Amino acid sequence: MPLTKLNSASVIDRLPTGSVIQTVTTVASNSFSTSSGTYADIISKAITPSSTSSKILIMAVIHGSAQVSNLTLRLAIHRNDTALTGQFNNYASSAGFIAQAIPCIELDSPATTSEITYKIKGKVGAGSGTVSSGAVCTLTLQEIKG
Repeated sequence: MPLTKLNSASVIDRLPTGSVIQTVTTVASNSFSTSSGTYADIISKAITPSSTSSKILIMAVIHGSAQVSNLTLRLAIHRNDTALTGQFNNYASSAGFIAQAIPCIELDSPATTSEITYKIKGKVGAGSGTVSSGAVCTLTLQEIKG
């Protein structure tokens, strides 16, 4: 359920371009761990735009870690099952362990009024070993009037 949603067409029509129409958020505390170079889901949330001209601002914070030297946790934002352009990396230090909050932010133009599921996915980007996300991760989506 949206945290906020303007649902009157007359109200939305009077808003200036760039106004936030709705915000949805989710928090995941499940553990993500992989040693694969194939993307796997970490966190996801659905949103239904009110207009085909709307943009969706995707904002996530993923707490990622890599336990082996020169290992990369690579994150990507997906719309349904299609990767968007941005990729975000977390590199293991030469000492072999790093854990940090990784921000992922992207502005998408989906051009639809159908429900969309945005996902943050992770994989091993470089190196060999296990990458994980065991702490709380958040994903917030905002519909922006186009």
